[in-house]
Amino acid sequence: MAGIGFTLKKLFKEEFFTTRLKAYMYSSIVAAGPWIAAVLTVNILLFMSEYYFDDMSQKDLFMGTIVYSFVFSQIITAPWQLLITRYISDKLYVKDYDYIKSSFTGLSRLVFVITYIVGFIYYYKNQLPLYYKFMSLSLFVFISLIWIIMVYLSAIKNYSIISYAYIIGGIISIILSVIFINYSLQFKEYSIASGLLLAYLIGIIVTYSILLYSFLSTFYVSNNKEYDFLRYLSKFYSLFYIGLFYTLGLWIDDILMWYSPLGVDIYETYKYAPLYDNAVFIAYLTVIPTMVLFMVSIETEFYDKYKKYYTLSMENGTYDDIEVARKQMEKSVYKQMIYTMETQTIISLTLIVISGKIFSYLGIPIIIRDIFRIAALGALCNIFILIIILILLYFESRKFALTIASLFMLSNAIFTLYFIPKGIEFYGFGYFMGSFITLVIAIVIMVRFLKDINYYTFGKQPLFIAEEKGIFASIANNINTLSNDIENE
Repeated sequence: MAGIGFTLKKLFKEEFFTTRLKAYMYSSIVAAGPWIAAVLTVNILLFMSEYYFDDMSQKDLFMGTIVYSFVFSQIITAPWQLLITRYISDKLYVKDYDYIKSSFTGLSRLVFVITYIVGFIYYYKNQLPLYYKFMSLSLFVFISLIWIIMVYLSAIKNYSIISYAYIIGGIISIILSVIFINYSLQFKEYSIASGLLLAYLIGIIVTYSILLYSFLSTFYVSNNKEYDFLRYLSKFYSLFYIGLFYTLGLWIDDILMWYSPLGVDIYETYKYAPLYDNAVFIAYLTVIPTMVLFMVSIETEFYDKYKKYYTLSMENGTYDDIEVARKQMEKSVYKQMIYTMETQTIISLTLIVISGKIFSYLGIPIIIRDIFRIAALGALCNIFILIIILILLYFESRKFALTIASLFMLSNAIFTLYFIPKGIEFYGFGYFMGSFITLVIAIVIMVRFLKDINYYTFGKQPLFIAEEKGIFASIANNINTLSNDIENE
């Protein structure tokens, strides 16, 4: 966490209000800037469309395209994100920089093929015009590629370029949508929805191009081992499933609600629940403060103590020194968790209380307000589930992280299925109950793990270097051998 960590530590050392305000603003841009920029762009496009859509089903068509592209691109790419983050970190640690660009090329090709095939199969038989299907498929593929490249740019701490890329892409989308709406491109069908989709697609392509240029400017050296990262599917397979199960858990209630009485069918292509999806989406916005506070605490408080503990454990620290460092690290985790929970709880409860007046002022349907109130509590629990998973991964506790991610997915699905037949007044309770129960169990797991961390640090380490095994290690070795043979010929 070198780059931003150094900047934040410097800002927080000064006691001036303006300096600390600057530090929190900087953290906000880093933690949630791209997300906010993307969300604002889509909502501005939807807001503009209100004045131009005669046929409101076109608005649903555009929104369905955006929702499906984001949800399923995230589900497909999330399993690879934790895995490749570990691979990049290991290669950066041993200064094998030429593996970074190679793995990016290999993973991007793999994700491109998977998403293209999935998207092609999905859109092949539906009744939408060919040009709309092509733009939808392209958007799905480019958003998937953006998730992948963001892992690389996040790993090298190039946060500012990520924010700029989203902001520039968003501005271009908005400008083009104004042009396309006022000077129609004469699409044969769904002209407004097609114009907005084209404007958004171009903005996304611009965003990806900026991110790609930044990455290639940083890592221009490569080797021929583009699929070497596949060996991590055998070595760290649990990371793949942690990403998959947590992301499925994040969206499983939305997907199940698409088939509830709130679900709508759009041109036999998209089925989603706009009232429920909007309420949950607004609920996620309420946890931005936690994302910011967590980043600040990790960068300014936790990491130094974490580094001290493992330095003493790996080198010549006495048991007393290690135990003191453990207690300081444990205290730091609990202090920051409690402070963040208290702050976020106050913010969430305040927003829940005043949501009635805000939603009425904005003209948002009352059903969205009701779902939002319970979904905001679910989001409050969910963000701390994610934080606990990340903390456990800091300590290489993949087994417990996988347990929590699996429990979150299963409990969210089971409770959502349980509450759907009970009627609209219970919508959102499944997400809340699944998140709440998972959070309680996750806290118990984290507390017990930190208490016994000396055992896990010393007792669980292998005595010998184990030979890499597994089908994916074999595949990676065979591809690397084949690449070397081709290069030597």
